[in-house]
Amino acid sequence: MVTMNLTVIGGGSVNWMRYLMRDVYLMDEVEGGEIRLVDPNREHVEAVAGMLKRFNHVRGKSYQVKIIEDRREALNGADFVMTTFSPGAMDAFWNDLELPIKYGIRQPVSMTVGPCGISASLRTAPVAYDIVEEMETECPGAWLLNVTNPMSVVTGAMSRAAVKTTVVGLCHEFHCLPAYLGPMLGLEKPAGMDTLEYLYRWLPEQGFQYQVAGVNHFIWLTEARLHGEDVLPKLRAYCEAHWELGDGGKQEGGSDGSRSFRNRGAVKFALCRQLGYLPLVGDRHLVEFLPSLCNQRNGWAMKYDVQKTTVDARRFMKSEQLRQIQAIAAGQAEISWERSGEEMVQIIRAVTTGTSTPAIVNIPNRGQISNLPEGSVVETLATVSREGVQPVSAGALPGSIGSLCRLHADIHELTLRAALEGSRELLIEALSLDPLSAGADFSELPQLADELLLANREWLPRFFR
Repeated sequence: MVTMNLTVIGGGSVNWMRYLMRDVYLMDEVEGGEIRLVDPNREHVEAVAGMLKRFNHVRGKSYQVKIIEDRREALNGADFVMTTFSPGAMDAFWNDLELPIKYGIRQPVSMTVGPCGISASLRTAPVAYDIVEEMETECPGAWLLNVTNPMSVVTGAMSRAAVKTTVVGLCHEFHCLPAYLGPMLGLEKPAGMDTLEYLYRWLPEQGFQYQVAGVNHFIWLTEARLHGEDVLPKLRAYCEAHWELGDGGKQEGGSDGSRSFRNRGAVKFALCRQLGYLPLVGDRHLVEFLPSLCNQRNGWAMKYDVQKTTVDARRFMKSEQLRQIQAIAAGQAEISWERSGEEMVQIIRAVTTGTSTPAIVNIPNRGQISNLPEGSVVETLATVSREGVQPVSAGALPGSIGSLCRLHADIHELTLRAALEGSRELLIEALSLDPLSAGADFSELPQLADELLLANREWLPRFFR
C-alpha cells in the first residue's frame, strides 16, 4: 500500500470537498498519508476536517487531517496539490456580477468570460501563479490539479510559473455527453455504469470514436464515428428535428435557487443547428460566449431557459452544503459512497500506481489544436501517467468554431497578462475584445474597468502598488 500527501488550497470548499474527498477515500490503492487543508474560512475548513476524520473512521484509512494556515508549510513535501479557491468569495463575486449591469451587461454565471469572468481572473490568476512558485521550492515535481475558475486563465497562470510542477486543469462539463448520445445515436449509458467508464471504455467498445476540443466551457464534439461512419450529420439532423424553446418563465424548481443551475439543452441544439457541431458544455456557460445568446432581446438568455445564478442563490446553496458537511462530521447523516465521476482521483491513481488513464484536460497548447495560439490553455482529450500529460492531437478546429475559440484564447491571454502585470491598459483591451462587452457603450469600458478594480481593490494588490 502507498501513502500520499495531498494539500488542498481552498480546503474549506463546501462544494468540491464533499465529492472529491469521497473519491480519495474510495481509492483502495492508497492507505493514508496527510491531507492538509488551507482556507481562510475557519468555519468551513473545520467542518471539512471533521468530515474527513469521519471518513477515516468509516473507511479504515489512516490519513492525518491537518488545518494549516501557512501555505508554504502546507505545500512542503506534497505529492499532489488541489486548488479550489476564490479570492474575495461571495463579496467579490457580487461585484463581478452586479456592477456591469448598469453598463448594459448581464451574465447568468460569470465564472469564465465576459466582464465578470475577466474581473474574477484578475483576483485569481496572481494567487495561482504564486502557489506554483511556492510549489517549485516546497514540493518540486508535485502534481497540481486545478478546479478553480476561470479555468483557462487560472491554469494559464499556473503553467506560466511551472518548471518542475505538472499542472492539469480539470472540468466536468464534458460529462454531459452521455445524455445526448443515448437519444441521438442509441448509445444509452447502461444502468449503474460510471460516467468515466462509459466515456473512455464502453463507447470505444461499441465502435464509437470521437474527438473533443476547444477552450474551457466552450468545447465541441468535432469528430464522431460509429463503426467507421461519420455520424455528425445524424447529430445535426437530430438537433434540427428536436430543437425547441421552453418557457423561461415557467421553469420548475424551488425558491432555493436550484433552478438557476439547470441546463435544458436548447442552446446546445441551437448552436449545432447553426454552426454544425455539438458543444459539450452546460447552456448556462455557453450563452456567455456569444452576445446573441445573452442580450436584452432574449431576456438575458431566459428565452433559452437559462436563469441567472444570483449571489443569494449561491449563498443559500453554500449554507446548505455546509450544513450537510457538519451533519456528516457529527455522525448525524449517512455518507453516500457513490463515486463523483470527477477525473481528479483517476489521475492520482495513475500517477501513484504507475499506470495511465484517459482524461479531458486543460493544459497549454503545444500543437494539439493546430489553429489556436501556442501556449494558450486549451481543452482536449489526453492520456495521463506518471510521465506526464500526453494530449491527443485534435487537429484544427473547424470553421467558425475555430474563429470563436481563437478570439477567446486571445482574450484569455490579454486577461492573464493584465492580472500578472497589474495593467489597467491590458484590462481595458481585454474588455474591448470580449463579445459580451457589446452590451455596453465602447467609450464607457474604461469606466467599467476602473469601477471593477476599485470595488475589488482588497484582492488586487498588483494593480494598487
